[in-house]
Amino acid sequence: MLIVGERINTSRHPINEAVARRDAAAIQREVRLQIDGGADLIDVNAGSRRGSEVDDLLWLIEVIQGDFPDVRLCIDSPDPESMKRVLDAVRLPPMLNSTTGERSRLEAMTPVIQRRACDVVALCMDDQGIPKTAGQTVENAVRLVSHLEGLGVNRKNIYLDPVIQAVSANTRAGVMALEAIEGIRRELDGVHIISGLSNISFGLPKRPLVNRAFLTLAMKAGLTSAILDPSDRGLMSALKAAQVLLDQDPWCQAYTRAFREGRLET
Repeated sequence: MLIVGERINTSRHPINEAVARRDAAAIQREVRLQIDGGADLIDVNAGSRRGSEVDDLLWLIEVIQGDFPDVRLCIDSPDPESMKRVLDAVRLPPMLNSTTGERSRLEAMTPVIQRRACDVVALCMDDQGIPKTAGQTVENAVRLVSHLEGLGVNRKNIYLDPVIQAVSANTRAGVMALEAIEGIRRELDGVHIISGLSNISFGLPKRPLVNRAFLTLAMKAGLTSAILDPSDRGLMSALKAAQVLLDQDPWCQAYTRAFREGRLET
């Protein structure tokens, strides 16, 4: 399970304030918190700061890489041009978050994707909007993979996002997401399946509880990566336990190591 830490996002007030003040120490503390929690990549998102997004991204990339040269970055932006302008500053192969099946977005993302070797997050939606059924999600996924492979992206570098919706707005959203994950796994061997995990619980009380339950179900369905808050010890503990039960943790080594290090929480 590949973990992308979601906390470096200027839509969060503390991060927005740290970026505005150019408080490198605050950003580095957030990155350390996520790495210690189990993050494999750090998502970097300054999309809420329109007008200064590129400068802010460049500063964040410099600050993070200065203290954590071995950590990979996920460059996250609603603006393909912003991603293109900062890519050369990223030392290790980045993840790009994200493209979709919408024609205009695909066209805008093409020169970004082809600029350098990278992983690509692709949301399974098209010009018709967010899919209404799991079948539509899988159809969009098949078209996206075909297009990305046509651009030269290796299937192992594609991370498909089935576009998780809130169960508070649609009580079948969880079932639909699980069916979509299963369908993508069945139809597209070799691709990764990723999710912005907390979308499922939007609008509900005790959101971490819903997130934990959904994560374990999604892992069984075929989820291989998640964008989440790795400082949530309960969530990461549920992940470790699920890996044991799904035979994804040989000899329970990761689980017992987390126990010895005091990182498991019941």
